[in-house]
Amino acid sequence: MKIFIQQGDLVLQVINEIPKSAKKLAHKNNFIILKGEGVNTHELVGQDFEVYQDGETLYLKTNEGIKLVHSEHGTQVIAPNKIYKRVIEREWDYEQMEAQQTRD
Repeated sequence: MKIFIQQGDLVLQVINEIPKSAKKLAHKNNFIILKGEGVNTHELVGQDFEVYQDGETLYLKTNEGIKLVHSEHGTQVIAPNKIYKRVIEREWDYEQMEAQQTRD
């Protein structure tokens, strides 16, 4: 069973492990995991979490419960001791006949 967290156009999927090729990103107590249109951001806030990047894919490892904050979508608490993969939500533009990244 796949487990997902969704906040607007941000989707996080629970996975078993982070790829060995992913590089750990430095951050303090917050990290913008997705920037939408204008000033809209999806921000991780907490004391003990790690963010990794492999190409365009971001991974999140929570060592404690952390907050996922967005000005329009509110705040969600993300469970501790899990690994998540950021999934880019896509929408299909039938007029252009192409997929594009969903925007807030």
